Amino acid sequence: MGYAVVTEVLRPMLIRVNDESFVEDLCAHFTRSGFTVESAGGSMIQVYRRDTLSTDQERREIELHLRVWQASNPAVSVDLVT
Repeated sequence: MGYAVVTEVLRPMLIRVNDESFVEDLCAHFTRSGFTVESAGGSMIQVYRRDTLSTDQERREIELHLRVWQASNPAVSVDLVT
């Protein structure tokens, strides 16, 4: 009996920070937690998690870590663009 292998293309999540001075701190937070972070210009970053099994898991992990960061930085607002 064969098994079907389903592969998903993991896509980066784009995050916008309302205060550009917090971008570096947010990037450091994700990097410390094992994510890959790239600048998307200005106050936006792209976040990846390569070791997840699905795009849903990747999104949940990014959202969870973003909420943790926001709890430490309540004055900063962020938006998930994608």
